[in-house]
Amino acid sequence: MTPKKILIISILISLTSHVAMLYVTGFIDFRGKARKDDVLIVTLKEPAANKEKIAEEEKADKPVHQVEEQVRSRRVKKEETVDLGSIDNKYTSYLKRIKKKIEAIWIYPQAAFEREEEGIAVIKFSIGEGGDITSSQILESSGYNYLDQGALDVVRTAAPYAPLPREFNISQLNVVARFQYKLVE
Repeated sequence: MTPKKILIISILISLTSHVAMLYVTGFIDFRGKARKDDVLIVTLKEPAANKEKIAEEEKADKPVHQVEEQVRSRRVKKEETVDLGSIDNKYTSYLKRIKKKIEAIWIYPQAAFEREEEGIAVIKFSIGEGGDITSSQILESSGYNYLDQGALDVVRTAAPYAPLPREFNISQLNVVARFQYKLVE
């Protein structure tokens, strides 16, 4: 074989294996279903005008070093939102440990099994710096309460998770997880 043919065959094999990997990891879906990756939620606790007024009042009443310490503690803490199946190198190892811990105790809810309920529940849970769950919620219902509650329960039961590594440089990690409940015939 000529070197040119060998090169073309190598490129085709590489391209095929890369497409297969993208399909397996979920980045490509040949069935035409769109995949939602990141979910961001923004909430405003109190109007900015009130914060400025409170800060001015506190500065007038306290020594400078106390005010500086309070300002430091009020800084917005950084957080990230990732998919549990993410292949982002920064979080891969940590997410694999979470997934393994969840899979070890995840079961089909008995009541849903008896009713032959199937579906996909998408939930978001937040892990604090110490590994504890700070919140959890259903983003997309499976259509069945037992399945949705089962997904929330397994995430809460598997906690606490490992503390967030310092390299992450975040105070909270929001994880979006998809729980597919399917009865095998």
